[in-house]
Amino acid sequence: MKIRQVYKNEWSDLQVLNNEVFIDNAKYDPDIIEDWAFSEAGKKYFQELVADETSICFVAENDSGKLVGYIAGSPKPFSYRKSKYFEVDNMGVIPEYRSQGVGAALMEECKKWAKENGYQRLYVVSYFKNDKAINFYKKCGFEKIDTSLEMDI
Repeated sequence: MKIRQVYKNEWSDLQVLNNEVFIDNAKYDPDIIEDWAFSEAGKKYFQELVADETSICFVAENDSGKLVGYIAGSPKPFSYRKSKYFEVDNMGVIPEYRSQGVGAALMEECKKWAKENGYQRLYVVSYFKNDKAINFYKKCGFEKIDTSLEMDI
């Protein structure tokens, strides 16, 4: 397994990977656009992600060169907090490579990069009922800090 920074021309590979790793998000969010990665907004997001000098994206590559996971992050400004934050915007590992240390390796690389670039804290958001993701983040050292709520009107 190799962890490396994504190449700028791989934005469309990230679209495919995103679509694979977030296959079950609809069970946590009935309002989600399931094929968002392939929408114009998704295309724009991934193109800007790989071009943005303040963001970072790492991919996990198996021994045959297939992308099996990724982590993407960007600065998270909090005007009411003291530390400099870096947000893990999204990350995921394709189902057949989960629970094999790929996600932990991606998170470690992101954490290392953020620290080297002057950030003091990492921030991540997860669906409240996604216990597997929450437990993963806790194993990586994250602690609960807040709860987001929403309602239909």
